[in-house]
Amino acid sequence: MSVNAPVLMPMWMIVVAVAGLILVAAWLLRSLLVTRRDQSREVGDIPMAPSERGQWVERVETAARRFTAGETDLRGLHLELASAVRGFAAARSGEDITTATVREILDMSATTGPDDVEDRLRLVRRHRRPLDANPLGHVGELLAVWEQPSFDRDPEAAAEEAVSEAREVVTRW
Repeated sequence: MSVNAPVLMPMWMIVVAVAGLILVAAWLLRSLLVTRRDQSREVGDIPMAPSERGQWVERVETAARRFTAGETDLRGLHLELASAVRGFAAARSGEDITTATVREILDMSATTGPDDVEDRLRLVRRHRRPLDANPLGHVGELLAVWEQPSFDRDPEAAAEEAVSEAREVVTRW
């Protein structure tokens, strides 16, 4: 009996295997690119003209003047500043946050801090200042800080701090 030489794999099988691997790699790459996280909320990418920004600065200054003149109390000041900052953030980010709760704003913003909204709120309330570097997250945390100080011992200091934080949001973002 004679021994037969080994039979090699046909070339068409190698071509089919390489083509299959290329198709699988292309499908994986496409699925990763299509399902990646939407990063448009991370930074306000809607440009704002200086005149439009000035309108929001004026709203903050008007609220500060009304408080200084005694026309409104600390709670009223916080409500006016919150309205101005919410309107500015909505115009800047493209997200309708004028009626969103603080938790909803924090949920829709990409954070640089803890991912859990409740953990973020606990940290912010403990430090009594916004901690997030993301502009929309910063606004949400700022609104959370302004919820409580209506009964502060020193309303003048709380008012000055609130006005300066609102000015910072409107001028920097």
